[in-house]
Amino acid sequence: MNDWIALPTVEQVSELTVVSRDERERLRDGPVDAATFAAAFDSIPALRQIEIGGNGPRRTPPRTSLRVASWNVGRLRHLQAIGDTLAQLAPDVTLLTEIDKGMARSGNGHRIAELAARLGQGYAYGVEFIELDRGDPEERAMHAHEIDLLGFHGNGIITDLVLSRPFLVRLEAEGKWFGWEREEPRIGGRMAIGGQIELDGTKVTLVAVHFESHSDPEHRASQAAHLLDVIDRYDPVAPVLIGGDFNTSTFSWGTKSHDAASVAAALAADPRRRVDVEPYEPLFALMARRRYDWIRCNVPGVPTERPDEPTDRVLGKIDWFFSRGLKASLPAVISALKADGTPSSDHDCLMVEIGLA
Repeated sequence: MNDWIALPTVEQVSELTVVSRDERERLRDGPVDAATFAAAFDSIPALRQIEIGGNGPRRTPPRTSLRVASWNVGRLRHLQAIGDTLAQLAPDVTLLTEIDKGMARSGNGHRIAELAARLGQGYAYGVEFIELDRGDPEERAMHAHEIDLLGFHGNGIITDLVLSRPFLVRLEAEGKWFGWEREEPRIGGRMAIGGQIELDGTKVTLVAVHFESHSDPEHRASQAAHLLDVIDRYDPVAPVLIGGDFNTSTFSWGTKSHDAASVAAALAADPRRRVDVEPYEPLFALMARRRYDWIRCNVPGVPTERPDEPTDRVLGKIDWFFSRGLKASLPAVISALKADGTPSSDHDCLMVEIGLA
């Protein structure tokens, strides 16, 4: 396990190796100790594969700049609305997180392949988790009489440019989602997927990432350190743009979920805490030490969470771009809304334009 956590995974396939329904049910209903998790984690080829598909590249590389979107698309349930938004924005590259393949909750489709086909683009897709049941408690109730055909959930990249040297980074192998403790049994762990796009003759590394939600600021910083280490092993000199859901809530999961009084007191002391998160999240100091910029890549002080319904909850800025060796401009937060005004995802979409520094 240690070798393929510490190093980027580069195996490309046209179709992820299927984990049978019987195997998923066996893992769901069997022992949940660390040894069982480790053995299963090491034995599932799909966790070490990158699925490449869709249309081949249709355009020559831009000469001066790239427009990049980053979006947690919430299982890609609302594919038509998200596809319409991306068609209007017309990014050169889109970094995507939370994408289902063969899950009842999203129609048992191959969602990134369907989105890429809708936009006439190619895709790279990696598995974050093998879902061992139909999702979280609400999803299991809604789809109680359906089955998951494949159970894949992960992150990906779509583009109509050449994406060279695709790679996958495993951020963790802790097994905290194995079993029912978090009410959504899964095997796998948070991950990032990336590749390189040529810009004015220079290869630029682009990475889509999803950090752990059931975590705390220190754990998120440790995931950031591991991600940067593996990116440097992949290519230590190329300019880099990382985009994704960093879950920078400024609280631990336990405090956020079970200690409303502490959260309320912290927000009373600093009402801007959920959007001006840098002082509370040590990953930003780490990024600065590693020469990554976020000031020019992001719209300051604007939340990126998009609730399903009106809420009094203070919304957070949890999605970010970080760049190294690039000149970033025109950052934007695009509302994740369908034509009827309801959300297409529980996160808004980020955009930025990048050029060589």
